[in-house]
Amino acid sequence: MIKLFVEGISYIVEGLRYVIDYAELLSSLVIWAVVFVLLSKSIKRHAKYYYWFFGIIASLSLLQAINWLFQITGYNLYQTPVLGKILVSNIHFVEFGFPLLVIIMYVGALNPKVPWVKKLLNIRKELSILSGFPVLTHSLIRIASNFTEALRFFSDKTAYMSQNKWAANETGLSITNAGYLLGIILFVLFLILWITSFDSVHKKLGGRKWKQIQKWAYLLYALLFIHSVLLHTGWIINPLGGMGSREYLMKEAIALSSTVVVFGSYLVLRLRKAQKDRMKKTRTVSV
Repeated sequence: MIKLFVEGISYIVEGLRYVIDYAELLSSLVIWAVVFVLLSKSIKRHAKYYYWFFGIIASLSLLQAINWLFQITGYNLYQTPVLGKILVSNIHFVEFGFPLLVIIMYVGALNPKVPWVKKLLNIRKELSILSGFPVLTHSLIRIASNFTEALRFFSDKTAYMSQNKWAANETGLSITNAGYLLGIILFVLFLILWITSFDSVHKKLGGRKWKQIQKWAYLLYALLFIHSVLLHTGWIINPLGGMGSREYLMKEAIALSSTVVVFGSYLVLRLRKAQKDRMKKTRTVSV
């Protein structure tokens, strides 16, 4: 009996490890949703401390990126115990930034009467501000690393293909680099939404103008979906670093599927909520 119990636990642990390793977006989404629900009161009361913490992490990540880009010193913060893992998670969009954006997106489409949804809605503004730090870090590093190369690919494909030994498939590279260029539009759009989330800017804009700007979030979600699909599709067709292993291709396929599932289900929920709101208004008018 004990042996069966131990084996059952080992299978569960192995299954969780598989989900975390391969379905990063889905697993990170669940983990961070639980964390933010549990910390909702703390985040609401001490928002500024959270802003400072994530701001410092973002600054350290960018400093390390500048150090790497210009080869200033040989010291690597990413190899520092604990801090290194936090910095990498801050840059690696799927582990924190992307799930946080999805949580902010989803909360607006769920039933506000559900207790855990209510908790997240209560800190939605704070989460929007927190999300800006990993997005800023990820975007600036991506732009510095890929923007020039993406432009060079579309301006002179022949030279690009001949000078990059891992450039095996032109179609895959076209899709990936289109995704990188779309990231610039995403970054500018997010920056506008992020800056206007701060109370001081919100007050200066006024409620009406602020709401009009915040509606651009729907465009952001749509472009974020396209951006993610382009990148993962491109990486499947032309794997990063050359030939992709079976494990690599499976991981990218699961990442692509996860993106479609997450955004597809959001669209369904959002349309359902919009329909319910219209029905509620119709009943109110008829009464």
